Amino acid sequence: MSWSRRRAAALLASAFATALAGACGFRPLYGETPAGTAAAAELASIEVGVIADRPGQQLRSYLLERLNPGGRPVDPRYRLVVNIAESRQSFAVLADDTVSRYNLIVVASFLLLGAESQDVLLERSSRATASYNVLDDQYATLSSERTARERALEAISNDIRTQLALYFQRSDA
Repeated sequence: MSWSRRRAAALLASAFATALAGACGFRPLYGETPAGTAAAAELASIEVGVIADRPGQQLRSYLLERLNPGGRPVDPRYRLVVNIAESRQSFAVLADDTVSRYNLIVVASFLLLGAESQDVLLERSSRATASYNVLDDQYATLSSERTARERALEAISNDIRTQLALYFQRSDA
């Protein structure tokens, strides 16, 4: 089969898949809903509370970027309360019983509250695991651990955003 025929077949298959997705009630998560409000607009109206410690500050920064890239909400309708906990687990142990790799496990539990009523609208959690190496140089190990923590916090912020967007989409339906 020639390249142009393969390309045409791929385009046809893509168009067919798009048509099927539309027929089954597929709605874009961040697009307009039938009620006329977008999940993105709801996300932008969330005030993110202060989260304790340095990892909490990093997670809060990631959440602010993902929920309201234009800045803080002017008139917040919701408040997000987040608590995080982390642990580490030895992942690779050498023959001399020294650990050469750890899994850093970060768990964030969060509540979505009504800004005025303080009613709990959504209560969920998110978990991420990131690995890092234990190196001969202590500074390099700390740097590796810090990078793993940043990866885990970024993944958690993305997951929280998705869970919130799904909540708002289901609330609109």
